[in-house]
Amino acid sequence: MKHFLFLTLLLPSLIFGMHHKTNPIIFYLDLDVAEGKSEGVDEFVDYLVAAVKETEPKTMYYKYWISEDKKKVSLIEMYHSNEDAIFHMNAFAEAPHRDKFLETFIVTNFQVLGNTNAELKEVMAEYTRDHRTLVNGFKRKK
Repeated sequence: MKHFLFLTLLLPSLIFGMHHKTNPIIFYLDLDVAEGKSEGVDEFVDYLVAAVKETEPKTMYYKYWISEDKKKVSLIEMYHSNEDAIFHMNAFAEAPHRDKFLETFIVTNFQVLGNTNAELKEVMAEYTRDHRTLVNGFKRKK
């Protein structure tokens, strides 16, 4: 429930702040840090952020949050389109850090938010089948 509240506070400003013709795709992941991996998790996250920033120019939002005890991590990624999300997933599949990511983090929840197409759903099938589309909402103007 805490994560749902977080998403409802953060994501509307990101989604509705964009031009109305965009079709953003959002990945929301809850991760547990694997046993014995919390010691180097900060450095690994720094590496991941730098790698994605350098190699994926169409990734528009990529942020990690970590619990105080370094046992739980939340990751939010946002892409302009299905194609940009597919690019990220293909890059992840070939990335030198893929195995280390999967050894360091245990995915406990992975939601894909947005109007995902069949191709993205197929690419995501190994990681999640939880795709959610926007039903309703609003953004207040100041």
